[in-house]
Amino acid sequence: MNTIITAMHYCVPKGRMTNADLAERFGERQLKAITKMAGIEERRIVAPGETASDLAYWAARRLLDDRRIDPQRIDLLIFASQTGDHQIPATACSLHGRLGLADTCAAFDINLGCSSYPYSLAVAHGMITAGVAHRALVLNADALSPVIHPLDRGLVPLHGDGAVATLLEASASGGGFRGFRLGTDGSGAQHIMIPASGARIPRSEATRREITDESGIVRTQEHLYMNGPAVFHFSVYKIPEVIRQALDQFQLTVDDLDLVLLHQANKTMVDMIYRVLEVPESKRFYYMESVGNLASASTPLVLAEAWRQGRLHPGQRILLASFGNGLSWGVAVIEWPEEAGPPVQGPVEPGEAE
Repeated sequence: MNTIITAMHYCVPKGRMTNADLAERFGERQLKAITKMAGIEERRIVAPGETASDLAYWAARRLLDDRRIDPQRIDLLIFASQTGDHQIPATACSLHGRLGLADTCAAFDINLGCSSYPYSLAVAHGMITAGVAHRALVLNADALSPVIHPLDRGLVPLHGDGAVATLLEASASGGGFRGFRLGTDGSGAQHIMIPASGARIPRSEATRREITDESGIVRTQEHLYMNGPAVFHFSVYKIPEVIRQALDQFQLTVDDLDLVLLHQANKTMVDMIYRVLEVPESKRFYYMESVGNLASASTPLVLAEAWRQGRLHPGQRILLASFGNGLSWGVAVIEWPEEAGPPVQGPVEPGEAE
């Protein structure tokens, strides 16, 4: 018994932020170097009051409607995000109610960001192979734009908002997951964080005070902080090592893979990892230019787009690698199954699945 991906769909918000918009905010000179490094031309941004769970809801609705799946037949719902609706309850429980799932369906959150896709797939796969569930709906979503200070020129140009729904089912035929390798370096947890976002530092007048650092970036303790140099170093040095370890574990080489999909953090970082691993151009794939770095939704979206653009075929081996806050990472190898249905037809926007 194995687990296979049989359907995917994704949702991006209607709001758009272009490089021209950012040039008006930050100035052409300041923006030029960042956008050249990032390889991002446009970001999709949530409207006021719109959340990551709203995007996840619409992605899930479109998936269920397109495949004519009775919501009562879903018996596991996982919501993976770092921007949930509330501290209590789990956002998955709210989504369970909105989607009309059965009371026999387990629902819980995974509080993780950019690396969450391999983690959530591994959890769903483990529960399916253990017989706890038979059909899992995995929702990876983030809306970081509301928690990034509008004058943070280091983060605003990088991030967009979005959600991806993935349907996993048990299968006795060939294909499916060939292995996972997950890891964490908690000594770097402080490099990506919102300091005043929980019990450790309660929000107060002091945490709302704006701070301008030596590079001119503005934020408060209630906004997302990233130590860019530390995260870049971690990504380009640690992630190739982790991928090599995963390939050794699964007794594979880059030559055995048909496609290598990486978390779409920014193009410079992704290209450096590809070069270190000597991944040929024919096995690379990008999808960040028109949406930005979507955090939890980044890796599943690049998989969905590769599928939509005809890059995935039954029997192919695909390696996924995600990495980010924690500091954490995950690698998954998938043999694309015969049972995978037709590919997604492009993104849904909120309200389009009614």
